[in-house]
Amino acid sequence: MNILIVDDCALQRENLASILGHECALSPSVAWDLPSMRAATTETAPSIVLLSMMTRDSIALLCAVRQIWPLARVIVVGIAEDDEAGIIACAEAGVAAYHLRSESLCELRDLIAKVADGESVCSTQISAVLLRYLSTMASDRRSVPGDPDLTTREMQILRMLEQGLSNKDIADQLCITLHTVKNHVHSILSKLGVRTRAEAAVVCRSLR
Repeated sequence: MNILIVDDCALQRENLASILGHECALSPSVAWDLPSMRAATTETAPSIVLLSMMTRDSIALLCAVRQIWPLARVIVVGIAEDDEAGIIACAEAGVAAYHLRSESLCELRDLIAKVADGESVCSTQISAVLLRYLSTMASDRRSVPGDPDLTTREMQILRMLEQGLSNKDIADQLCITLHTVKNHVHSILSKLGVRTRAEAAVVCRSLR
């Protein structure tokens, strides 16, 4: 199991690497920004990434991790349970688990073991935030001529399709995975009753 710790606080990342190395017989790599992330894993891709949400530009780094190592499983560390925007952004980026600021080192070790076994872990606090978000998204579904069912996110992506953006461009701008974009595009085409992105763009212009 190859672990990469991403944290721009030297004391925290070095302490965590030392603890995991001593107690779990692991040899984590460490990084603090995008260049150091790339340098730390030049030979072997990480299987698990521990990303501190206290790190500067943490969401951008999360997106970079998902793009560079799409098979790596990400645990976001130190996220606040009331940081709803951060929790939702992490979910959309496809993280495997959340470690709250209120949770212990022991709980982090358990998370790592579960994620390494292929589990996705979500506490009751995180689940509550995500359920509220899903409920809000459902209530925000809008009705427009020719498309009674597009969600707010789908409308956003439809307008980006009209601009000629690729799936990768959309993923980068919205900080979501390429797989998520493809799912949204497929749903949009299906709901609009069209087969191509160009046809969807035409429908988008007719909705104004």
